[in-house]
Amino acid sequence: MSSGDSTTPVPATLPLQTDPRTGRGVRIFWGALLFLGLAAWATAGGCGEAGRWWRALLINFIFFTPMAAGLVVWSAVLLVSRSGWHGSLEGRALAGIGFALPSVMALILLWVESPAVSPWPAHAGSPHAVWLAPNALFSRDLAALLVFWILAGCYVRLRAQRRGATLGGVLILVYCLVFSLLAFDLVMTLDPKWTSALFGGYFFMSGLYIAMTAWTWMAAWQRNANPNQLHDLGRLMVTFSIITVYMMYSQLLPIWYENLPGEVPFVIPRLLPGPWTPVSAAILGVVYLGPLVMLLTIRAKRTPRIIGTVASVVLVGLWVERWWLVAPTFDPSPRLGLPEIAVAAAFAGALGLGMSMFGQRAAAAAVPGSQP
Repeated sequence: MSSGDSTTPVPATLPLQTDPRTGRGVRIFWGALLFLGLAAWATAGGCGEAGRWWRALLINFIFFTPMAAGLVVWSAVLLVSRSGWHGSLEGRALAGIGFALPSVMALILLWVESPAVSPWPAHAGSPHAVWLAPNALFSRDLAALLVFWILAGCYVRLRAQRRGATLGGVLILVYCLVFSLLAFDLVMTLDPKWTSALFGGYFFMSGLYIAMTAWTWMAAWQRNANPNQLHDLGRLMVTFSIITVYMMYSQLLPIWYENLPGEVPFVIPRLLPGPWTPVSAAILGVVYLGPLVMLLTIRAKRTPRIIGTVASVVLVGLWVERWWLVAPTFDPSPRLGLPEIAVAAAFAGALGLGMSMFGQRAAAAAVPGSQP
């Protein structure tokens, strides 16, 4: 990575939260955001458009769950590759385990509400009816997600003891398999006429991109941010933006030159001239190619305010990309309003609160004499 590889100190233990600003005030902020999001959901969710509220839950599940899970996996990636530049930033990544319970609860809620509002029961006569049956679909997805979070929890425990390289390699593989399954089951099958062998790969790679961007955002806005670490994080952001756009291009090119009818349903509402075209163009400019331009210079990658702002913009763009994966299947034109924003606020609050609370407790366990 950068010249800071050998100079970044690595603590003898791995406290999962070191920023002094992370305390009661931060937890109050995230808790308030969670409460407001849930309150808006509870008061307005029953006022019609139940399917839209369910899809808002799905959109935010497939954004925040790969983010939190990917943060833990990034620790494993760097451990397996024997990288040492991240130093104390690893604690912020490991704190992603704090979202394990909210993500499982969200998937269970999707399951409970699916018979009434999801599209799968409507395809009972299709050749994929057995696979698309809600109970079969959600039971395997829930089992897969639980396996991942259990392994992630064991890995985090080992990392606090400066171990975990072997389990880290297993965790990376399980992440790829689990989030490929979630991509096929929860996104691709929304339209049973759409098939894509590459979509699982695109989904878990873009999930790692979301996690890397979130990690960069957290590192940039902490006190005394290390320019060497920010430089390396910025380079990884650029790399994964290129990989993600390549994975999407690898799906679109065969559709064009082979004229694949099974994959055209994804292209028509999103890429042909129509109401969704501006959204697609914005995603291309912000998410896929934005970091390559905005983080082109060394100064941009090493300046906390610049890279923090870029990470903020890209994170919003990545959330829009998840919305873009789901909504055009059901809405002929974009509709972004209270359902999507309220549920996003609830998920963001749950993620921030979980990471903050878990980080504080883990730091007290890892550092002798510290207080929660």
